[in-house]
Amino acid sequence: MEAVAAIGLASNILQFIDYGHRVIVLAKELSKSGHETTYSNAEAAFVAREMRELGLRLTKDLPTADLTVDEERLCRLARKCNLLSDKLLLLLESLEVRRLGTNFEIIRAVFRNIRKRKERDQLQADLDNYRAQLNVQIAYMSRSDFARKLEATLRNTTMSQQDILYLKDNVQKLSQKPAVDSASVTRFLREIQEIVEIPLRQIAILHAFRYPRMYDRFDNVEPAHQRTFEWLLHGPLDHLTNYQKSHADTENHKDSFSDHDHVTKNDQAKHQKHREFVEWLREEINPSAVNDVLTPHKRSIYHIAGKPGAGKSTLMKFLCENQTTIDYLKEWVGEKRLICAKAFFWRLGEEEQKNLAGLRNCLLHQILTAAPELIPIVFPSNWESDYTNLTCVPADSVFNTLLKDGRVFEKYKMIFFIDGLDEYQGRPTELIRKILGWTAGNSANFKICLSSREWNEFEVGFSGCPRLRIQDWTRDDIQVFVQDSFEGIGHLSTSINKSDLNTIANVVVDKAEGVFLWVRVVLAAIEQGVLNGDDFQDLQRKTNAFPAELKDLYQHLFDSIPEYDRRKAFEVLLFALHNTYEDKPLLQYKFLNDFVKNPDFAMEMPTQPLSEEEVRRFTQNTSRQINGRCKGFLEIFKPKKEYYNGDEHVRLMHSTAAGFLASRRDTLKSYSNDIDVFDLACQSFLALAKSIDSEGFYSTHSQGVWDFPGQAGCPFIIGIDRIICAFDDEHFARPSTKRLLAFLEQFDRVIVLRYKERATSPQTIPLGTDLITRRTPIISFVTSCRVEVFPGQIISILAARSLFVGYFDTGGLYELRTLASESKARKQITQAVLSGISGCLGTGRSIRMLRVLFEAKISPRVSLELLHGDDIITCQLWSWIFTRIIFTELAWEPGLWSLHGPDIQAEERQYRLFELFLQYGAGEDLCLMFGPCFEVIGANRLIVQVSVCESDGTLVPPNRGLNGICVDYQLDIVRYARTRGGVLSFREVLAYCFPRTYPRLFALLDGKSSTSSTSDDAESMPVLFPTANRYFEETPSDSSMPYFFQENRPPKYCKQCLAHSEKCFTDFETKFKDGKLGRPYKPKQPSTYDDDD
Repeated sequence: MEAVAAIGLASNILQFIDYGHRVIVLAKELSKSGHETTYSNAEAAFVAREMRELGLRLTKDLPTADLTVDEERLCRLARKCNLLSDKLLLLLESLEVRRLGTNFEIIRAVFRNIRKRKERDQLQADLDNYRAQLNVQIAYMSRSDFARKLEATLRNTTMSQQDILYLKDNVQKLSQKPAVDSASVTRFLREIQEIVEIPLRQIAILHAFRYPRMYDRFDNVEPAHQRTFEWLLHGPLDHLTNYQKSHADTENHKDSFSDHDHVTKNDQAKHQKHREFVEWLREEINPSAVNDVLTPHKRSIYHIAGKPGAGKSTLMKFLCENQTTIDYLKEWVGEKRLICAKAFFWRLGEEEQKNLAGLRNCLLHQILTAAPELIPIVFPSNWESDYTNLTCVPADSVFNTLLKDGRVFEKYKMIFFIDGLDEYQGRPTELIRKILGWTAGNSANFKICLSSREWNEFEVGFSGCPRLRIQDWTRDDIQVFVQDSFEGIGHLSTSINKSDLNTIANVVVDKAEGVFLWVRVVLAAIEQGVLNGDDFQDLQRKTNAFPAELKDLYQHLFDSIPEYDRRKAFEVLLFALHNTYEDKPLLQYKFLNDFVKNPDFAMEMPTQPLSEEEVRRFTQNTSRQINGRCKGFLEIFKPKKEYYNGDEHVRLMHSTAAGFLASRRDTLKSYSNDIDVFDLACQSFLALAKSIDSEGFYSTHSQGVWDFPGQAGCPFIIGIDRIICAFDDEHFARPSTKRLLAFLEQFDRVIVLRYKERATSPQTIPLGTDLITRRTPIISFVTSCRVEVFPGQIISILAARSLFVGYFDTGGLYELRTLASESKARKQITQAVLSGISGCLGTGRSIRMLRVLFEAKISPRVSLELLHGDDIITCQLWSWIFTRIIFTELAWEPGLWSLHGPDIQAEERQYRLFELFLQYGAGEDLCLMFGPCFEVIGANRLIVQVSVCESDGTLVPPNRGLNGICVDYQLDIVRYARTRGGVLSFREVLAYCFPRTYPRLFALLDGKSSTSSTSDDAESMPVLFPTANRYFEETPSDSSMPYFFQENRPPKYCKQCLAHSEKCFTDFETKFKDGKLGRPYKPKQPSTYDDDD
């Protein structure tokens, strides 16, 4: 045999042997296993089925239209995986043994497996390849999605730099990890969930109820002077011997005092007060061990009371910041974790700083910041929803849930420090009931330390609570404060010796009667006297002349301002009273003298920054003038955020000083030649803007998007906004529109110059246009939206949001008619107007502003796209207004009527709105739909859902939760709708609301009239859906929230009627007639809301 032939034969023999071996192995595997397929085929089938299921889920979860590029790619990969999986499964099914137990079928299956092996391997390889691509695409889209949410959260929340760096660093690390198989994808998603998404959810929810000046009052309270108030935590140990000090914490240390004559009774009493407070911090409140006089929930409250200016806020700040307080509380907490939260009311601050909603939000923010794992418990629905699109957080309901949920206190104990209850803007008894309600039934895990003035309401309300009357115990603290202050004063003069100062110090301490503020004012006057060269007799005479009562002291200081200084001093004090909650830069006060000399000085001065030397010289002189003329009513301090290098701010020394000066506003004006304070505020702020050019003053990125007026952000833009908003302030003589326009024109020039220098490319600036989208007479929710504008548009957006009609009217600075009909600027101004009218709908000012829009050919049916985070909210102007008119008790909206157009009677507002919109073509394509019906479980109550729809029955675009409500079926309008088949057309709504004047509105609809009616022709509109007849969703915390139809969510605790028809009502009424139900539900006004919400 030839060599080549021999090699070929040998090769064929080897192939046959190998083939035979595989046949035998496969045959044995199938025979012994008892299964229809081999192990490798079973594994391949399992993978194929899993991939097919994954592909089907992916394609099912994605929308069918408007897919992004990434989503389209994901769909293609998923469909390819489905196709390959189906092919592989069909092939593997054909390779199975048809009939187990017969060797012939096993042999046939073996040969089929061998013959189809390459096809199977190719399909598996292709499937593995697409599976890898699918995993990579999922990972990429997950990263992109979380990056988007991170960006949205960073843009819409205020985060610390440390938090931002932490999140970005972890995202970057995760994005660098390869994701090529299902295990790594799963691990990646789990890691990004734990490291990124959970913190983002927490931050977004916390931001939803954080307000800008939440901690301003606490920060502004002067810290306790060294060595003062320490006795309350440590005891008056300075007066004890070493022996007593070593036994101060023993049970028998009280007896040791009586053995030492040099320890006074006051020391003993003071030490006893120290013991009482420390024991209150340490002790576990045992309800069964507390007598009836001191109920457990009152024992868990410690009340610090005192005169105005006695140092209550300073003591509260001292206790909050002192580590010894925490150490004592840890003994009470035991193995649980401690949560401390503080809230300081401030009467001179913004609304949130003096109402109950602000108090709850402040406490909630601190509690959940300290224990973020509680967020899913108190915010279950928000936690599961898209956290980049939160609209509101019902603080009242959440707060009650938090304090009543047993799961919260399984691991935690809480203490609140609440200062200044007397500065609460509301009824003190209401606040007292709330606080006592918080502690009721939860005294073992919850304590409150609070402070207030000695008002009867607080004395009675907190009677029985452990108590400290602060002025009775602070003589030694005042003595330390005075002695240390005189140490510094003594170096200012050589004519006063230490002995003389000690004599004066004793007089001050005796006359102070425990009031620190009195001491501060007197010491400032003494220091000024020393600087003026007064000798001992002069200082002693002045000190003796100071009245002991704080109010009398203010009057004494007020009267002591020399006649020749009064004009300038009173001008400064009047200026300080303008926006008392807003500190002003010291440099701004410098321009008061320039204003007196020339009322137009700021308009005429160039826009040229001062040098640092000029700023230093001006502020130094101004500081001396304020200190010398204003007798301590104002204080100068370093702000947390500087507007410029070396910046100092000015504020009123105390809320009691502000109240005193406000009561003498007429006297201040009489000495100031009736100075125009509004004009002064405009001129001084304009001069400030022209004189500095710093990032601290002009930057729009200092703390993220500027969402609300007054929020920490760009001081320059906020200052302009406050000027426009103050245009109607009742404390000022109303300036002419022409004057304000002249100021705004000047500010516009400064804006163009300052931001042109800063922009390296076309720069847009985010401005807040918040939308009040849900409102009953006592509750409203705000959706934070924004517009991205160029610098030249800033003033127009601010003017539109403030409803400053004169800016857009004939002779104004902005002509809307000149803008293109579809221009972005027109829609942004319309959005800003919507933001402005959302809080004062129907007032004369809002109606005039809407008329300006319509006369500029802006349609009432214009569709707006509002930016809310990364989301775009579509909102049609007319449907939004119609919904508000129908569902809101507009005639009862509080607090805004007097400031926004008293020329229209309150009862005419709804009619005027309908008339205005119909006059300019709003149309009649809206209707009210009644149904379905729901039976309230356990309440013998039938309610009907009412929705705003288009004429074809389609719900109007989401109105941020106000598309509908649920009301009692007995309402007259519901009965009327039942006669119309459950749907009221637009004309039927008009006829029902205005039975006397609806023909006039019909004429506008039909185009037969285009003029407005006179006031005599207007008709008041009834309240269609009174609060007493609306359904409120009761929660486990016994609080409630009004039900608003949203996203097809039915009301809680209700059973929907199977068929919504007239039969629902007749069957329900029949149950009462037959005695199957008890008494029918009688609506009553919900009492769980507070007017400050």
